[in-house]
Amino acid sequence: MGVSGRLLRYASARPRSLLVAVPHGTRARLLAEAELARRGWRPAGTPASADLLVVCGSPEESLARAVETIWADTPCPRARVELRDDLRPEQVADALGGAVSRLADGPAQRRDAAERVRHQTRRDRGGAHGHGPEHGRQEHENGHAVDGHGDRHGDRHGDRHGDRHGDRHGDRHGDRHGDGHGDRHGHGHGDRHGHGHGDGVGGPGGLRMAGRGPDRDGLTLDRLHVPLGPVLPDWPAGLVVETVLQGDVIQRARVRISGGSGVERFWDAPWLAALAGRHVTRGAAARRRAASHLDSLGRLLAVSGWDSSATRARRLRDRLLWERPDDGLAEDFARFARRVRRSRPLRWMLRGLGTVDASHGPAVRVRGDVVARMERWLAGTEAALGELDDRSRLADDEGPRGPVGERPSESLLAVLPTLLAGAELAAARLIVASLDPDLDQVPSAYEVLHA
Repeated sequence: MGVSGRLLRYASARPRSLLVAVPHGTRARLLAEAELARRGWRPAGTPASADLLVVCGSPEESLARAVETIWADTPCPRARVELRDDLRPEQVADALGGAVSRLADGPAQRRDAAERVRHQTRRDRGGAHGHGPEHGRQEHENGHAVDGHGDRHGDRHGDRHGDRHGDRHGDRHGDRHGDGHGDRHGHGHGDRHGHGHGDGVGGPGGLRMAGRGPDRDGLTLDRLHVPLGPVLPDWPAGLVVETVLQGDVIQRARVRISGGSGVERFWDAPWLAALAGRHVTRGAAARRRAASHLDSLGRLLAVSGWDSSATRARRLRDRLLWERPDDGLAEDFARFARRVRRSRPLRWMLRGLGTVDASHGPAVRVRGDVVARMERWLAGTEAALGELDDRSRLADDEGPRGPVGERPSESLLAVLPTLLAGAELAAARLIVASLDPDLDQVPSAYEVLHA
C-alpha cells in the first residue's frame, strides 16, 4: 500500500457525514444519529465538507432529486448510505461500517472521480447547445438552499464568538457556552444559495433573477427568491420554505413538503396503537414523549449555536429510546435543564421571536415566543420522565405535539409563513426549530401560500 492508500484509509476512518432526513424515516434518522455519535464522527454542514451522505428513509421524487443534487455536490472520496425505516440498530451500524470500507477503496474512488468528470463534460457540452438541465425548466428543490448559520455551527459561532462569550460565561456553564452564541439571533448567515426555486427566468444555479421592490424602510432593494430546504442541518425532514429576501429579511414565504414514501409516524406511534385497540402503557407513551421533546430541544439548541448542550439533549434522547435501564436519567436531565434555563445569552437571543397568540387561530396550541416553546419542552420532558414506570393503560391521544388524530403539525405549518414574514434569515431558522413540525403527520401535497 502506497502513501496515498495509507492517507485515504486514515482519512476515511472518521468521515464527516451529512444526514438527509426523509418524512416517515424518523426511526432511521434517530438510529443513524445515535450510531454516528457513538463512533465520534463529526457532522458536515454542507455537501462540500462531507465524505458520507446518509439518506434516512425513502424519498419521493421531488426529494430524491434534491438528494441527487447533494450527491453530485459531494467531492470524492465519498460514500453514500441509504437506510430504510425498518432497519435494526445493528443493521444501521453495519451499513455505516461498510461506508468506511468504500471510502478507503482507492481504485473505486478513482473510478468514481473519473466518471464524475465524464458526466460533467457531457453536461457542459449539452448546456452549450441549449440542452442542459437549465434549458426549458427550473429545478424546484436541487439541494440545501441557504443555511442561516454558515458552514457549520461550531466553525462560525464558536470561532468567531468564543472569545467574546467564553471568558464571560465559561465558569457558569463549564463548557464555553459562549462558543455557541452570536449576535441577537445567533448570526453567521451563510452565503450558500441553493439550486432552484421554481417559476420565472433562471439565473446562476437555477435561482430566479433578482427583482426590485420597496423594503420595510421604504427603500428600493433587490428581491431574491431563495428556498430553505429540503436538506439543511437541523431542519425538519422534507420541509421547503420558498422565501423572497431583501437583504437578510424575509418579505414573503411559501411552505411545501418534499415527501417520503411510507406511513410510519414514529413520535405518534404509542397513541395511534392505543387508538387501534392495542395495549400500550402510559410509561411507554411518556418515554416517547420525553424523547420527542429532547429531539426538538437538540435541534433548537444546535440552530442557536450551543452545540455542547444540543449534544447533551440528543444523548439523553438516545438513552431513552435505545438503552436500558434508566438509572440516573432524571438527575442528568435536571442538570441539563438547569444549564439551559440559566443561560441569559440564550434567552436574550430567543426572546420575542416567532410569537404566536390567539390571533393565529384556535388550532395553533403553541402560544408564546421561542423561549416559551423551549420552556414547554423542558417542563414536558420533566413530567414525562416521572411517568416512565407507570404500567397503567394509555387512554388518551395527546401526543408530543397535540392530539394525534388532529395532525397538529398542519396547524404549525399554516402559521409558519406569517411568523417568517419580516424575520431575519437567522431568526427564521430559530422560529422553524422552535415550532419543529413533525412532517410524518402531513401529506406530501401540503402547501401553504403567504401573500
